[in-house]
Amino acid sequence: MVRDRRFRKNEIIYRQGDPASEVFFVKFGTVDLYVDYKTEDSKLISVVPEGKVFGELGVIEGKPRTMTSVAREDSVVTVVDKDSFPSYIEEHPNKLIVVLESLSSRIRAQSHKLARACIAVAEYAEEKETRGSVDQALLSELETLAKENLKARS
Repeated sequence: MVRDRRFRKNEIIYRQGDPASEVFFVKFGTVDLYVDYKTEDSKLISVVPEGKVFGELGVIEGKPRTMTSVAREDSVVTVVDKDSFPSYIEEHPNKLIVVLESLSSRIRAQSHKLARACIAVAEYAEEKETRGSVDQALLSELETLAKENLKARS
């Protein structure tokens, strides 16, 4: 089924851990994506503007939601259930580009994080080998990368 739904400002669209049964295309408004929403570890991961998609990863992978989505403002989204998604894309091929752009953006962000981690680890190894100790700033960077990785895995 494909339908438009209205969400009021601060209304939760889906919660982290929910089964992923729908993909959402923002027609009007903006949606925030959080990890650990409304906890002390809550982190805003992404802001989804008009014309963009969210919730596609869980549907494509068949895995539970990794984030909570919340309407930042009064918003209208097109909701496409998992069974209707292939035919929706077939009927609206421009939406496939929107989905691919979203996936590409995520891959690019993860590649950037991986590159940062590799550089930090290489610098750590070099400092440890040449000086016998490691600069505190570098240790802080490694700690930050490790925390980001742990959050991404959970």
